[in-house]
Amino acid sequence: MPTWHELREHARTAYTLVKDEEDAFSLIWQYESGRSQQVTVSRFAYSEQDWVEFRSYVCAADEMSPRAALRKNAEFSLGALATDEDGDYFLIHQASLATLDPDEFALPLRALAMTADHLEKQHSERDEF
Repeated sequence: MPTWHELREHARTAYTLVKDEEDAFSLIWQYESGRSQQVTVSRFAYSEQDWVEFRSYVCAADEMSPRAALRKNAEFSLGALATDEDGDYFLIHQASLATLDPDEFALPLRALAMTADHLEKQHSERDEF
């Protein structure tokens, strides 16, 4: 059973972090196309257990309709679209820290970054997040 500290140490050795705080860290995936995508990983407690949240921003509120976002959610194998207090869309995935091994950590990082970048390109035609 990994701890948050062990997960953060693993991330520090396996990836280049652009943000490294006590309860969260961020990294940026770089693609051969020149595009990039930031993923933030944070911890939170729920039901007396530690959980991990993966989050990657996609586009501004006015760049995707709520209906399109809901339809996209039905297509995802991992994660879901949500909005923040400003209405900006992001992809989110949550996992129990107790069962998170290195492969279960790497998969959501790659999948969310790739999917968020694809959606960002499709809906905003920018590379902002």
